Order: sequence, then structure tokens, then C-alpha cells
Amino acid sequence: MPRVIPFGDRILVRRRKIGNKVGKGIIEIPDEVKNRPTDLADVIYTPEHSFADKELIDNANQIVNSMIGKAKDGNSDALISLLRFNEFLKIKTIKQGDAVMIGKYVGTDFHDNKGGENLTLVKGDDIIGRVEE
Repeated sequence: MPRVIPFGDRILVRRRKIGNKVGKGIIEIPDEVKNRPTDLADVIYTPEHSFADKELIDNANQIVNSMIGKAKDGNSDALISLLRFNEFLKIKTIKQGDAVMIGKYVGTDFHDNKGGENLTLVKGDDIIGRVEE
């Protein structure tokens, strides 16, 4: 039976609506904003960290400090790199079992015949935030 394994910064999630239970608590929103394009999703699978990912994460402090120094000296490319690296690190902290908020109209939806559920592949950038108890 085929299965989907996300590549790159894509993450496999199972969508759920706001108002559904999140762990021990419930996230509820007022009726007037229920139709806004935001969903909760449970992270089902994230790609394993590659060798390069691990090296970047392990050396993050040194990389960040180096880029900050260059940015302070006026290097705009270093500032852009620093911002991108920060986003990379945030995406790489997302793990299986996390609850996240995603836009309602993002990702590629499909039906998993084996598990009998609807799943969505989203890019790391499409994750609006992590839901914590």
C-alpha cells in the first residue's frame, strides 16, 4: 500500500476545526470569526533531519552570531540570511504530535485509503503557529 512521505519543508497534518478539543483544553472562538480562514491541525509526520539540517541546528548559535556581526556592519545580505535562518529553525522545531494552526486554503488535501482519513501536506511557511497547552 503506498504512503506519502513529505520532502523538503513539507509537513503532513490532519486538519481539525477551531473549537475542537486540543489536548486537555479547548480552543474556542466567537461566532463572528468562525468563518475566518484558520484551522487547527495535528502534525502526523515531519521529514527526518538531513545531515545538513543537523549541522545547521547544532551550530545555530555560531551561525547566528556570525550573521548578526555582519548585519551590524551593514551587510544587508547577512540580515536577509539571518531572517531566513530563523524561519528555518522554527520550522525544524515542529514535530509529530504537535498541534498547529494553518490557513484554511493552504496545502494539498488527499484521502488516505489505508487510514481512511483526510490528510494535508503543507509547507513549513504555511504554519501560522504552534498551539501549546
